[in-house]
Amino acid sequence: MIDLRLKVLERKLEKVENVVMVGSGKGGVGKSIFSSAISYTLSKKGYDVAYVDLDFYGPAAPNLFPIERPMKGGRDGLELPTSNGVKVVSIGYLLDGPLPLKGKDKVDLLIDLLSTLNLGSLNFMILDLPPGLGDEFTFTKRLFQDRVKIVLVTLNSEMSLNVVEKLAKYVKIEKLNLLGIVVNMADLFKEYRLDQLKSRLNGEILGTISYHSKLDYFRSIEEKLKNLPDFAREINSITERILNLLNSTCST
Repeated sequence: MIDLRLKVLERKLEKVENVVMVGSGKGGVGKSIFSSAISYTLSKKGYDVAYVDLDFYGPAAPNLFPIERPMKGGRDGLELPTSNGVKVVSIGYLLDGPLPLKGKDKVDLLIDLLSTLNLGSLNFMILDLPPGLGDEFTFTKRLFQDRVKIVLVTLNSEMSLNVVEKLAKYVKIEKLNLLGIVVNMADLFKEYRLDQLKSRLNGEILGTISYHSKLDYFRSIEEKLKNLPDFAREINSITERILNLLNSTCST
């Protein structure tokens, strides 16, 4: 049976130019901070950006992108709320309590959430994936097919790399487009040289992010970037690298 929701969703996604999935396989490596930071930075550069929080169990968006009003209905679907210039999507804006879900329920919720939204025209959709290699990753990958670009976030430690490496191998097996790797807290964890990380994860190093002890002093991603200029410079450098890679891909 044809799922009409998917047909609706496919039509809406036609107006999305670039889809970037940010994953790691490992929790606690700073993936949500990074994906929200590049979303904000791209928006400040004049791009139309949507940050999509796909972690149904521990959504980060309500803290990183606080909103003044919930989503409201419109002619073409639910209008996305905007926070600091970024359109935001998260189940965290709709629910306060726990949300126990099994595999099929997660996929159905994902389809329902995206198909009922008015995404409009977007230059970038940044997908913040939960830890692991579950339905949020595999279904979204099938949904976007060859349009999706992937950024992996890791720490330079064996505990992190052992997990991220499995995701990198899956990306290679599935012949997905890996934009590159971001090494977080690079001055805190130094087990390997960057060229060794590049070889092990089979991808380009997009850049490194230092450990910023005051990052948690500020709630929203806007506050973090405005109050920590070194962090903002690192994010901007990686964002520019991503833009250059995407531009070079389009020109070939």
